[in-house]
Amino acid sequence: MLRTWLRLRLYWRRNALLMKILLSYVVTGSILLSVLSYVLYVQFSRSMLSQIHEQSEQMLEQSYKVVETYWSSTLLYLSQFHVYYGVPTSLNDSVNAYSPIFKALFADAYESIEMGDISQKLTEIVNSNPLIESVYIYNAKADRVFSNVTVAQSVSEFFDRSVIGWIEGMAPGAERAVIPRRVSYSLAGKDEDYHAISVLFVEDELQGKPQAVLVFNLKQSALQQLVKSRTGDEPDRLFIIDRDGTAISHPKLEKVNTPLAEKENYIRKVLDGEPSGSFTDEVDGRRSLITYRKSDTTFGWIYVSVGDYEELLWNFSKLTRVMALMTLALIGVSMLIATLFTRNMYTPLLRLLRKARTSGQSPAGPDELSEYDYLNRTFDSLVSNVHELQASVRSGLPAMRAGMLKQLLQGELTDEDKVGDNVARLRIRLDGKRYAVSVLRLCAYRQLGAGRSVRDLSLLRFALMNIAAETLEPDWVVEVVDGETDHVAVIINLPEEDDSDTQGMEKLRGRLADVQSHAEHYLRVTLTAAVGHPVELRKQLHLSYGSALNSSEYRLIYGKSAILLYSDLAEVPRVAYAYPFELEKKLVEALRSGDREKAAELLEEVLEEIRRFTYDEILLSLTQLALALSELASSPSEDGEDDLPLSFKSIMQELAGCDDLEDVRLWFSQLNDRLAGLFKERRENKSKELVQRIKCFIEAHFRDSGLNVEGVSEHVALSPNYVRTLFKASTGQSLSAYISELRFTEAKRMLVETELHANRIAELSGFGSGKYFYSAFKKATGQTPDEYRKSGKSRRPDSHD
Repeated sequence: MLRTWLRLRLYWRRNALLMKILLSYVVTGSILLSVLSYVLYVQFSRSMLSQIHEQSEQMLEQSYKVVETYWSSTLLYLSQFHVYYGVPTSLNDSVNAYSPIFKALFADAYESIEMGDISQKLTEIVNSNPLIESVYIYNAKADRVFSNVTVAQSVSEFFDRSVIGWIEGMAPGAERAVIPRRVSYSLAGKDEDYHAISVLFVEDELQGKPQAVLVFNLKQSALQQLVKSRTGDEPDRLFIIDRDGTAISHPKLEKVNTPLAEKENYIRKVLDGEPSGSFTDEVDGRRSLITYRKSDTTFGWIYVSVGDYEELLWNFSKLTRVMALMTLALIGVSMLIATLFTRNMYTPLLRLLRKARTSGQSPAGPDELSEYDYLNRTFDSLVSNVHELQASVRSGLPAMRAGMLKQLLQGELTDEDKVGDNVARLRIRLDGKRYAVSVLRLCAYRQLGAGRSVRDLSLLRFALMNIAAETLEPDWVVEVVDGETDHVAVIINLPEEDDSDTQGMEKLRGRLADVQSHAEHYLRVTLTAAVGHPVELRKQLHLSYGSALNSSEYRLIYGKSAILLYSDLAEVPRVAYAYPFELEKKLVEALRSGDREKAAELLEEVLEEIRRFTYDEILLSLTQLALALSELASSPSEDGEDDLPLSFKSIMQELAGCDDLEDVRLWFSQLNDRLAGLFKERRENKSKELVQRIKCFIEAHFRDSGLNVEGVSEHVALSPNYVRTLFKASTGQSLSAYISELRFTEAKRMLVETELHANRIAELSGFGSGKYFYSAFKKATGQTPDEYRKSGKSRRPDSHD
């Protein structure tokens, strides 16, 4: 052991310089790699956490806007029926004191006809909006509660006791209340249990107690459809609570309408927090990111997103482990390289020193390198490496240029000086006084993608980029960027703004029309061209790009081949948004009645009405109309399945595939045709079922001489004229003729098979009077009953043979 130690010590002394150089390389390389790894870790962690927070906030903001817009319009629609005692309004047929709703709210007593009118009016309100589950009218003065579900009941006997408790517990002076609740009752042997959002309008009160209240029970399932639960493979889940912490919407249905604030500490933090924000807390025993947004309008709800931190940071954790392993591996490689490099560097020096010490001459053999040979060979190697690096950089320059341009369009570069350095280094032509981004969007992209591979679509965009560059280059310096989906972007260098700017925009419009023409001719594709607003700085290019994308959405109004300038669209006057509920109602009625021509005309009126709105409002209107039609078609058939299944997701996918109003018109027309055919089939099936019921009733009662058309009509609860018409259309035979046919058949049978007197047979077969029987039988058969009996009996033996 001592001998080994002495040998190591001697070796260290003899090779002290070698060991110092080696240790300096290893220590320096390890420190540098560790520092670099730490810096990369910190930067990636900050970027990843910031990105996670931003994505969570953006997702929450999207849900917030959709729900607020949709439910604000719903509350505005419900406010139409709000009645003030003694104050007439034209919004809900309460212009005079004789309207059904006005009477239901304020009358002391009611006649039967009035109660029927009230019930009919409430049913019409429910049928006019797919979001309304039921409507109640509470009249404490008359001790009556009306509803569309059943006949009027006294307050104490009303089937929905929960809403009575809410009404009686309202604070004095309260004009309106929004109450999420669970509706549960039993009516006519049928149990009802569902979640609803009840909107209460207090129309009149006495001594602080509500006397007249209008109640709308809205389907909470519609809210759940807008705010999809994000569970399973995705780390976020979204839900809505009110100011008290009660769940309005939740991915777990058992938590809807439950006070979450009593059980969850993070809910109390949300209630006590700022109008919006995010924080981390323990949720179900796991560290989670909670993002929330408090609404200051409409219902005053709070939108909450809860994401599991471990799942959100899964990629980051994986990256951390990879970086740690790479750091260790690089340190090991650096130690190996340091050893080899130090040895290679030190060996020629040691030889040179030895030769110098022994002979003072340079090494003569080819394996004995002098300082010059060593430096010369090292320099040659470096030059070769530099050439290879330059060649590699030149081959990767287009990809670097494309990446730089995409970063500019996406707003990832905010330092103008750094942008300038990168632009110059990559030789990107962005040196104008101003810049504008034009977007060229492919129309019918869904059909294009269905018949082509990803590579084919990439080549198509590449060809489109070449066409755009060759068409615009003679007049402007441009850079073309692949949008990687359904469009390409063109960055245009513009001169300073002056009086000729309008002429320049018109010239640009003409050149974009040429691009559209060339794309149609050579690529057989249709393009929508849009130009964003000009910007002065290169770091602002994402603003022009965003406005160009937004402008291109207006091809829905102006057509697929439109050329849309942001400046022109900004000057277009917009009308206040008002969804055409009356047209929607008429369209639904036309489809129910099977009037396809009327439905087509009403669809045109709806499209003409909404095209004056903004793009987002048009999309909202089309979505609401499609949801109304899907609700119309959602009644199940006899086999328990929907005849025409439509979901919110499928509707949004179909509308997203519509480029212009013609596509929208075609899709809605096809939907209307399917709905009209569906209702026609249902009517025909109902008519067949009704005729079968009539036949069964007649076959059971035709022996009754008092049976007539009126009796049959009373049995099926329809008018005699309608029964006659329906039976004639379905069988080709009148109802009276069918009754007579059954009676004659029975009389003939009894005449041949029995010995009963003809008068008795007349009574048993339903003719009643024997005299009428004789005359009717003679007229129908050409024989008297006795003659028919004789001839029939004479034929019976032959028939047995």
